[in-house]
Amino acid sequence: MGDVFLTLLLGALGLLLVSAGIEDARSRNIANWKNAAIALLAPAWWWANGLALWPDVATQIGVASIVFIFFIGAFAIGQMGGGDVKMLGALALWLPVQPLIYMLVLMSLVGGALTIVMVADRWTQLSGGLRKLPWRTIAPILAAAAAAVALVYSSRLSVARALLGQPIATAIVAMALVTGLGVLLLVGARAARKRGIVPETPYGVAIAISALLVLREPILNQFT
Repeated sequence: MGDVFLTLLLGALGLLLVSAGIEDARSRNIANWKNAAIALLAPAWWWANGLALWPDVATQIGVASIVFIFFIGAFAIGQMGGGDVKMLGALALWLPVQPLIYMLVLMSLVGGALTIVMVADRWTQLSGGLRKLPWRTIAPILAAAAAAVALVYSSRLSVARALLGQPIATAIVAMALVTGLGVLLLVGARAARKRGIVPETPYGVAIAISALLVLREPILNQFT
C-alpha cells in the first residue's frame, strides 16, 4: 500500500510538472493552483517516506524557504517570473539538499540551452541565415554546457563519482558550473541585445524538465 501511495504521489507531481511546463511554454505563465498543489502534496510525501518532524521536516521547510527567498531576488531584478519562483519553492519541499542542488544545476543548463535556441531562432529571422549567428560566442556556451552535463551524468568517471558523492564538493561544483555558464550567457545576451533581441528564458519549462530528470530514478524505481 505504501509503494502504491508513493507511486501515486510521484505520478501526480510528474503530471503537474508536465502541465506547468506546457503552460509556461505557451503563455509564459504558471497557474497558482498548480504550484499550490505541488506544495500541498509535499506533507503527504514526507509522511509516506517516514520523515520525522524534527529534524527532517524542519530541514526541508528551512531549505525550501531559503530557495524561495533567494529566487525572489531573481524575480525582483526581472530574471524570473513569479510562477517560476513559486514552483521552485514548492519543489524544494520535496527534494533533499543534494538532489535539489542537482536540479538547480540542470535548470541552469536547460534554461541556458533554451535561451540559446530562442535567441538563435530570432537571430536567424533577422539576419537571414545560420551563418550570421555569433558562433564565437555560442560555441563556448555549448562546450561549457556539454562539459557540465557530461560531468553531472557520468557514472563511470571516478573523479565525477567522488565529487558528486560529497555534498560540499557537489555544491562547489554546482556553483562553479552555474557561475561559468551564467557569465557566458551574459556575454551572449549582450551580443543579442546589440541586435535588438531581448532573451526571454522559459524557466518554467527548464524547471519542469530538470525536476523530471532528477525524479526519474524514484519514479522508475516504483516499477522495479
